[in-house]
Amino acid sequence: MLLGRSAECARLLALIDKARGGESGALLIRGEAGIGKTSLVGYVAEQADDLLRLGTRGVEVESDLPYVGLADLLRPVLHFLDRIPERQGAALTGALALGPAVAQDRFAVAAGTLSLLGALAEEGPVLVTVDDAQWLDPYSLDALAFATRRLSREGVVILFTARDEQEEALSRLASVETFTLTGLDAESAHRLIAEKGTAELTAQEADRLLAEARGNPLALIELPALLAGSGAGDDAGDGSGAPLPIGEMLAHTFGSAVARLPAEAQDAMLLLAVLGTRPLAGTEAALRAHGLSYESLEAAEDAGLVVEERDGYAFRHPLVRSAVYHGATPVRRRRAHHAIARSLQGATAPALEQYAWHLAASGAEPDEHVASLLENAASGAPDTLAYPLASRLYERAARFTPEGQRKAERLLCAARASQAAGSLNEAAAILDRALEHAEQLGTRLDIRQLRCYLDVQRGRPTRSRELLRSAVDEAEKVDPSLAAVMLGGIALTELAVGDLTAARGTSAAAMELADSAHETLLPVRLLRTLVLLLGGDAEAGRALLRELAEPLASPDPAFPYPLAGVGGLCHLAAEELDEAHGMLDRAAYTARGSSAVGLLSHLLCTLSVVEFWRGRWTPSLAHADEAVRLAEASGQLIEVSRGLAALVKTEAALNREEDCRRHAAKAMEWAGSTELAMDAARALGGLGLLELGLGRFEEAVHHLEEVRAFSQRHGRGDGLYLTWAADLADAYVHLRRTDEARDVLEVLEYEAGRGHRPVTAGAAARCRGLLEPGDPEAASRHMRRSLALLSERPVPFERGRTEFAWGEQLRRQGRRSEARRLLERALATFERLGATGWAARVAAELHAAGGTEVRPERAPLERLTPQELQVALVVGRGLTNHEVAERLFLSVKTVEFHLSNIYRKLDGVHRRTQLVRLLAQASEGPETAGVSGGAGVSGA
Repeated sequence: MLLGRSAECARLLALIDKARGGESGALLIRGEAGIGKTSLVGYVAEQADDLLRLGTRGVEVESDLPYVGLADLLRPVLHFLDRIPERQGAALTGALALGPAVAQDRFAVAAGTLSLLGALAEEGPVLVTVDDAQWLDPYSLDALAFATRRLSREGVVILFTARDEQEEALSRLASVETFTLTGLDAESAHRLIAEKGTAELTAQEADRLLAEARGNPLALIELPALLAGSGAGDDAGDGSGAPLPIGEMLAHTFGSAVARLPAEAQDAMLLLAVLGTRPLAGTEAALRAHGLSYESLEAAEDAGLVVEERDGYAFRHPLVRSAVYHGATPVRRRRAHHAIARSLQGATAPALEQYAWHLAASGAEPDEHVASLLENAASGAPDTLAYPLASRLYERAARFTPEGQRKAERLLCAARASQAAGSLNEAAAILDRALEHAEQLGTRLDIRQLRCYLDVQRGRPTRSRELLRSAVDEAEKVDPSLAAVMLGGIALTELAVGDLTAARGTSAAAMELADSAHETLLPVRLLRTLVLLLGGDAEAGRALLRELAEPLASPDPAFPYPLAGVGGLCHLAAEELDEAHGMLDRAAYTARGSSAVGLLSHLLCTLSVVEFWRGRWTPSLAHADEAVRLAEASGQLIEVSRGLAALVKTEAALNREEDCRRHAAKAMEWAGSTELAMDAARALGGLGLLELGLGRFEEAVHHLEEVRAFSQRHGRGDGLYLTWAADLADAYVHLRRTDEARDVLEVLEYEAGRGHRPVTAGAAARCRGLLEPGDPEAASRHMRRSLALLSERPVPFERGRTEFAWGEQLRRQGRRSEARRLLERALATFERLGATGWAARVAAELHAAGGTEVRPERAPLERLTPQELQVALVVGRGLTNHEVAERLFLSVKTVEFHLSNIYRKLDGVHRRTQLVRLLAQASEGPETAGVSGGAGVSGA
């Protein structure tokens, strides 16, 4: 057991024991330099010699080289790549530049990392250690953080260590459980000095050491040599008498030791510090280029500053590396970088990027030859190069390009590659630099357009709209087609914030420009279609949607709009639910197969809304839940609030009050931070539905009136994406505020009159019937019409609400027998759907009408958690566990774990064939199943 660390060792060894039992875990150990993080992890690794152990260490000088840490970590197990899904293996191979590569986003690489760890765990438990995580490159850190969040039942433990002061880098590990390692207690500190001390100390020096070291083990071991002897201890301070931070004290200690070495040894150590984790061959070449050899490091080894390892020399502690690098003069550092650059001349990607980095650090001036080499290597993407590396190569090329237009073009290429890699903030920063150098109008417009899409993805639609507005007039003069696309982008941002009034004018102007340029421009026409369906001429919108059916079936993948998602929204706005489901379901399945996570989260958000209206609430929850998790993981901020709003709606109908309120608060918080007031309004509408189902009519009115005000401000009515009017009218009627109910009904009837909208028209007829209590025949006529209209679409919840409202009305008219029949049907519908609040209200009415409550059997799939349901849905397509893992970005063992829980929860289901049969039966009876039908199961 490590001295003074019994509790910490026990905590980590408990994780190892759980891994032996098949349970995964992760821990981030934080603390100041020298506090013992590495020693603690090293001790635990020694005790876990029955586990497969993988490790890497972040190196400050390499922190901006994509995937260098991941490549170092996975190098010993690359022969397992053939055991993971082919697409993920290709993405991982491309990112690590280990062989033939394909372009994939960062999410695909992260999923490949998870799959590879899962494959290793099939052979036995695995321990992964990541030392100095604050210096690991962001790409590697993101991939490991993603894997950490999704590990479950594999038997994989991941231990990170990091210094306290690097908050920005460690924000990527915010989801990992953390504990801070503090200094040793006084007794353990005394023992450590006695056992490890390297110099004789006087009593006064020993007391000073204990006070200065503050329990830091490395300081207790290393500082005695500096403190011992008369006057030497003065070097431990800054001359003011105030103690230095531990890291600075230790760096000073190591720097003093380095300064005592021969010049040749110092030069060799500086090269070693600059090289990072390059293999032995690279070290030897760099040493030779500097007129040195491995023998030059012998003095450093004798001084205990470096140690010889199997593949070369390594620093005994990261602080030694830091002391060597930062202690050297700028001239010596530049010479070292130049020597390494010379040793890398003629390299290909990714070593070419290291060549460029070292050349830049050596102070080299712009050089078009070097820039061209880098650009040629980068332009291999997407066919032969991963996007993250392409982005960095383009950036390096721009660094060696003289000021002006050519630099701007290379930076624009870097930003595009960075966006494709999923690094949205990085892409935005590159674009800002590109704009400073762009001399040609066309390039400036391209930069602004790309910045718009980035801002929308990052949840900043207002900035996006302003940026494009300022560019449209310029674009129209040189390229009307580009101006039309820009206007389409503005319309998209206006729809994202819910401003339908503005989107009407913008989308019409975009169409005029497209027509004048004699261009089809599918995205422009599709956005115009959506605007017409949401708030203009629904019949014209339907006609345009039919014209776009064929190109929508095979859209141009290069265009930045998620066309299938917008097409699905068009069908939803047209109340064509089966068509919306079919389009979104197919697109989601394809997106899963290609790891297009940004598009997938968007599709799942809309698919959740469609499934809500179709009465398949369990999949609706599962899709929205997954959309939120994927959006958070991939930085698609705009989709987080959309997914949360979708969750709120379904949870409200299911009377999951606690979850509904929690997600509504989170949705409104996200919507506020991302300027997406539309999603805040949708969350408020969900809260109104929750209160209505619970019979709290005053509270329902409070929420729904806010939604009404939002709709009126932005020229919106009531549609299936944002509903409020029928619910508000219902609440007003129950509060006997009939005049206000009639005002709201006008909105519904106007919406119903803008083309064939049977769901909206059915809700309007129901509300009209509720407002005719004094005329039973007229009321019944409206209710019959409502049921007839609602039978045209698969909307069981709406039909149940009409049956409930009519039955309630008939019971009050004394027509108890007719009321019972309607109320029994409504109760059966609400029970099957899981609408417990509505079912309780109906049951009370049925009891008052003299009926007997009969509770039908609930859909068995409602017993599953959202993630278990997603596993079941994908299994229902007949896929293997490995294929399911690939599509849900889980490990195979996690899929197996969820599948075993599914079998345990579903009576009579013990095999895959039985589960597939259950799902097939459910899809044949959509109103009773709570699971999607169509071609397989939804969103899989």
